Amino acid sequence: MRFSSTAYDYDRAAGSYDRSHDRWLRYAGGEAQCAFEGAATALLRPGMSMLDAACGTGTVVRRLLNGSRGKIDIALLDISRQMLDQCHDIAARRVLGRMEDLPFADNSFDLVTCAWGLEVLNDPEPALREFVRVARADGRICLVFCAERPAGSMLGTLFSAHIRHSRRGQFLDTGTLAQTAAQAGASHVQWLHCSGPAAALILHV
Repeated sequence: MRFSSTAYDYDRAAGSYDRSHDRWLRYAGGEAQCAFEGAATALLRPGMSMLDAACGTGTVVRRLLNGSRGKIDIALLDISRQMLDQCHDIAARRVLGRMEDLPFADNSFDLVTCAWGLEVLNDPEPALREFVRVARADGRICLVFCAERPAGSMLGTLFSAHIRHSRRGQFLDTGTLAQTAAQAGASHVQWLHCSGPAAALILHV
C-alpha cells in the first residue's frame, strides 16, 4: 500500500494536528507514548545533541525538555514548513527535510527520537538506516509507532480502522521492524512495555 500524505497535506493540517492527534493518544496510543517519553527523558543529559525526526508541532520535544536539566543541542526535522513554524518557541535548529535522507553528517547525535513518523512511510528501512547513520557510537534511537497489535478498547479498534481506511499510515509488524533495525545497523533492540495498537522501543547503536 502506498500512502498519499505529502508536505502539502501536513502544511494544511498543522493548525489542527494536535487536536486530532490527542484523540489518538487518548484512546489508542497513549500508553506507548508514555513509555517512549519516559525512556527518552531518562536518556537526556546536559550537553547532549538530539534530533527529533518528523517533529510535527514540537509537542514531544517540549515535554522532554520539561523533564530535563541543562542545555540540550536540539535539531527538529520535518517535511512540512508549517509544522516547523509551530515550533518557533523551542530553542532548536529547525530543518526542512525527510527522514529517508537526513541532511546531517554521520555520528552527529547522541539521541535520535521519532514519534509517529515511521508508519507514514511506504518503507521504514531507509529512515532506520539514516537514524543509525547520524547517531553517535553508543547513541540511542527512541521510536514510537502504530503497530500490528490488538487494540485495548473498542475506540482503539475504531481509530485503527480509520487510519487504515484513510491511508494515513500503516500498522507495522514488530518482528519485521526489529529485523529491519538490526539490518540497518542497530546493535540491540530494546522493546518498551506497552499495549497496542502501538509500540515503543530503543535502538542501541
